[in-house]
Amino acid sequence: MAKKKEDKFDKLARLIKQEGEDVRGEIKSEIGGLEKRMNEKFADVDKRFTGLERRLDNTMQKDLDEHARRIKILEIKMAQR
Repeated sequence: MAKKKEDKFDKLARLIKQEGEDVRGEIKSEIGGLEKRMNEKFADVDKRFTGLERRLDNTMQKDLDEHARRIKILEIKMAQR
């Protein structure tokens, strides 16, 4: 009788261990899929930020060029005095 209970407990322990391993495998698989999707989204965001940075650089460069032009005009006027 004690042997039979021990066999049942061993079987239960094996089943619990197997189920735990199955669950861990499923979780790892889900995490891997989630990680892949997140990396794709981060790549998309990075592309968009690169485009925004480029536009901002162009806008700032135009402003800087305009300021440089105005400064040059003022320098010429000051030199003529």
